[in-house]
Amino acid sequence: MRVAYLLSGGVGAYKKYQVNETVANIGAPMVFPPASGAGVALATTTGAADFVGCSEDTVTYVTAQQTDGTSAERLVSLCVSPDAVWIALMSGGATEGTALTLYPVTTASANGLAVTTGTAWDSPTMDEGVVWGYDGANPLQARKITSVSGTAGTVTVAFDRDTVVGDNFLRAPYWPTQGATVQLTTNLYQVDASIAVGTGAQFKPVELILKDRNGEGRTKSYLLCMSTDHVFSGRPT
Repeated sequence: MRVAYLLSGGVGAYKKYQVNETVANIGAPMVFPPASGAGVALATTTGAADFVGCSEDTVTYVTAQQTDGTSAERLVSLCVSPDAVWIALMSGGATEGTALTLYPVTTASANGLAVTTGTAWDSPTMDEGVVWGYDGANPLQARKITSVSGTAGTVTVAFDRDTVVGDNFLRAPYWPTQGATVQLTTNLYQVDASIAVGTGAQFKPVELILKDRNGEGRTKSYLLCMSTDHVFSGRPT
C-alpha cells in the first residue's frame, strides 16, 4: 500500500518511528506500539487498529548494542496523515500477485441484471461488492452487486448490454464508500480480493481502478482506501 493522495489535498506528513519488529516490505501498514513494545508494529491481515501509516522503507529490528558502530535504534518512515488515501493492488488470493479469478458467463441475461457463472457468489459472499466486465459485450463496465446466489451475482443498475455466454467478468469485495474492512495479503502490502465482503482490517474503500483484458485487469486492478481507525484521527483511545 502506498500513498495515492490526501483527501484534503496537499502533501502528506512523514515521520520516523522506532520499530518493534523487522519490516521486510515497503507498503506494510504499521500500528501503534503494543503494550511493552519498543515501537510501531506490523498490522495483521485482518487487523489495523490504531493505524499510523505504511512503511516507506525496510528495516531490521535489533535490541542489543551493535559491534559495527551502528545504532540499535532502527527507524521506519511513515506517512502519518489521517486523511491519506492508500492504493493497493488487488490480489486474487492471500499470496500477493495472484491473478484475479475470471468468471465466464454460463447463462445469458437478456436484461443485463445478472452475471450467471455457475460458481458460487454467496460463499464467500460478494453481496455489496463490485463486478465488472473483463471482455465481451461490457468491458470495463462496473456495477454494485446487490444480491447473490450459488450461481450468480445480481445488480440493480443494468449492464448496458446483455451478458452473453462466454463473456468474462471479474469481481471484488469492495464498493466505494461502503464497508469498513479490507483484508490484506500475507505480506501486507496488497489486498486480498478473494475473501467475503465485510472481512478484514480497518480500511474503507474510497475508489476503484478497474481494468479489462486490454489493461491486464487480472493483475493490474487497484483499490484505494483509507484508515477508519487512525491513531491521529482525534478519537479517544
